[in-house]
Amino acid sequence: MASASVATHRAEANVADARLARYNDRIGRVRKERAVWPGAAFIVEALLLLVFLTGSLAVLMNLNAEADRIGHESADLMDGLVLASNVAEEFAADPIAFKEAYEADPMADRWLSQPAHEAENGSDLLSAECTFRTEDTEAGTMHYLTLEVWKVRVLNDSAKAAEEGIGFAPGGLCFEKWEESPAYTLETSRYVPADGARTARSATGAADDATRSVVLDDPAAPPVVGATGGPAADGADAAPTEGEVSHG
Repeated sequence: MASASVATHRAEANVADARLARYNDRIGRVRKERAVWPGAAFIVEALLLLVFLTGSLAVLMNLNAEADRIGHESADLMDGLVLASNVAEEFAADPIAFKEAYEADPMADRWLSQPAHEAENGSDLLSAECTFRTEDTEAGTMHYLTLEVWKVRVLNDSAKAAEEGIGFAPGGLCFEKWEESPAYTLETSRYVPADGARTARSATGAADDATRSVVLDDPAAPPVVGATGGPAADGADAAPTEGEVSHG
């Protein structure tokens, strides 16, 4: 009887041990499946650092591009200011001759920031475009000039320009605008008196000079209408005034 109890107890213990062993095996497999590789943290940190460096590099490149763009705009503005000042000075000197010269050849080198033949095909330069307006008055004419400085692309190779769909005569030039608005704009005006007004003033001045010449150079000459002789230095031959006559 005792031996049977011992055998039963041993069998139950073996079953319990087997169950515990299976449980431990199962827990071990689960832990192995869920285990994290020790280098995973390093890879995650490296990826985060790479993302940060990439973002920083993109920001720096954008800042560099923006600074370069602002620098080019500043240089274009300065060159445009110089070109506009030179053209405005020519206009102020003689508006009529200036307009005739511009309308005769609006692509001349004098309206460009540099000679067109020295520019490479496809390079850019500044070109001055002029718009004229006049306002007539009784004494003369007011000439108005609206000056726009554009950034243009120079095309002097007709073969390469034809590849881009732009055609012009061989040996000629073609200016293609880069931007939608001018780099610099200037408005100025110049008043030109009428020729008749200048002639009248000149004739009057000549007559006055002739009158003065007769009176001063030839005292014995017959009196000239409108001319009056000057009093002597001592005042002896000066004509008496009304006050002097009334007082005797």
